Amino acid sequence: MVAWAALITTARGRSVDLDARLSQPWVMAAPSVNVQETSPRGAKRRLESRKRLLAAARNLFVERGYHATRPQDIAKAAGLGHGTFYLHFADKRECFLAFVDEAREEVDAAIMRRASAAKDLAGLIEAALTAIYDYAEEHPGLLATAMSDEAVIASGGGKADKTLLHRWGEEWAELLKSHGKTAPIARDYDLPILGQAIVGAINQASGFAYRSGRSRALLVKTLTQLIVRALTPRG
Repeated sequence: MVAWAALITTARGRSVDLDARLSQPWVMAAPSVNVQETSPRGAKRRLESRKRLLAAARNLFVERGYHATRPQDIAKAAGLGHGTFYLHFADKRECFLAFVDEAREEVDAAIMRRASAAKDLAGLIEAALTAIYDYAEEHPGLLATAMSDEAVIASGGGKADKTLLHRWGEEWAELLKSHGKTAPIARDYDLPILGQAIVGAINQASGFAYRSGRSRALLVKTLTQLIVRALTPRG
């Protein structure tokens, strides 16, 4: 699998089918129990348990998908009792969204590490894209699984959670806004809209490039040129 293919395929090489996933029943969880650990040792133990649960959930969600993973499977893989799961998460949906948050934070950190050394807009865009595709290569299937959160969020009875792509669009807008403070950038754009458009272009172009056999280098080059030319002030 090429470096960036994990953005659009699962660990088993299957395309993400949100409609199919949404149509499958998912296990309803028991009510969560709010247990407060007041001692330092208790707080540390609770934190370690949560880390183990999230690590197990991460592996199972990527390997099996959301609907085929049960809370008891996560607890067992983490080496913890079934009831321990509900000390940390109200249900499987909450656990999945915590996994998505963790993935987003990791990608954001990878982008910031690369982008901090960028000297111009082209360097910034190329660094961000490279960080995303490197992360996808290092964690096969993870981003594709995380980006299926739209179907999971829709199953939550109308809760206004933002999808991973939506939040990434907001972060791209902030990245461009921050860059525009020290370098020329076109001023006649609505950056929040532009941020969403960039994420949409990256997602769509990645899928097309993978299916058509185009290289990652060509993908990064083309997207970088597109975004830079769109943002360069005219005149």
